[in-house]
Amino acid sequence: MTTDQIQDIVRRGAFPGVAAPAEFIETHISWVILTPEFAFKIKKPVQFGFLDFSTAEKRRFYCLEELRLNRRLAPELYLGVLPLALENGGLAIGAKTRPPIDYAVHMKRVDNRRQMDRMLAAGAVTAVDMERLAAVLASFHRKEALPPSTLFHPGILWADFAEIYRFGADIGRHIGPEATRSLLEWRSSLPEFLETHSARLIARVREGFWVDGHGDLHARNIFLTKTGPVVFDCIEFNPHFRQADLLNELAFLCMDLEASGRPDLAAAFLASYCRLRDIFPRQEDQLLFLFFKAYRANVRLKVALLELRQRASAAAETQVQQYWNLMTTYLPALTGTTPSGSHLPQI
Repeated sequence: MTTDQIQDIVRRGAFPGVAAPAEFIETHISWVILTPEFAFKIKKPVQFGFLDFSTAEKRRFYCLEELRLNRRLAPELYLGVLPLALENGGLAIGAKTRPPIDYAVHMKRVDNRRQMDRMLAAGAVTAVDMERLAAVLASFHRKEALPPSTLFHPGILWADFAEIYRFGADIGRHIGPEATRSLLEWRSSLPEFLETHSARLIARVREGFWVDGHGDLHARNIFLTKTGPVVFDCIEFNPHFRQADLLNELAFLCMDLEASGRPDLAAAFLASYCRLRDIFPRQEDQLLFLFFKAYRANVRLKVALLELRQRASAAAETQVQQYWNLMTTYLPALTGTTPSGSHLPQI
């Protein structure tokens, strides 16, 4: 599949339901068609170090995984998986012609104005919303707890973080030479931090703090509807990014709220969650949470850099600077001699 083929499907209205108006969205790994009734998500035929959508059969498998996993938190949204096939001389979503050429995840459309990132921009998110979201996620995490026997080695966290070095030239180009110096410093200081805290990271697995969670818990993947929060679009393509410490899972949302200029909402969310479950039984856990916020800013930075490699984007340029700034705010408290209390969670 290509972008031109997807845009042709949009122009012809070759999908179930009302055809117009339809909106086309492209990310580094997906094409999304939004219609008045539905959303259709088609996976790009791409292969990166962290995912493989290179064949139609793999894309079908991951569409089915996306359906299964997202029905845990948003069963009303995820309707099924539809084939893409030739029909009346062109490609159509839901066509019955065999064999299918590709596949699309079929979702119910939700009012985009209720998307949390948009509501944040409008100043419409409240501490009450954070309390409700914490309740939804705490219940979900209780159901999705992983066994204490789950295998984990802290070195994998550095391996994930160190993927940023594949983007060294991009970072130097978009951020500047000072970024190169920071990358060099982190190459030695962060492995030392993880080694120092490795025993605690492993102990948290044994203490039951690991879950098969969402894995991509940021504001754009949350609807704040009138009936309550709806969390969607979890990581389906790599369980490693989804199966993690609760600190890692929740750090993503808190980091994203801080990136949006709302540390007050991050604090409100975390306090609400901790009233339901103590995730910081030891003081050391607060330092780990700060590391995970930097780890998640690293993830968002890499996504923005991947998007810039595919096409120029002012929004992605802004995000590169934004997430880089967050990383350089969080990490000195971990790699320096004295932790900066202003960046530790206040519970």
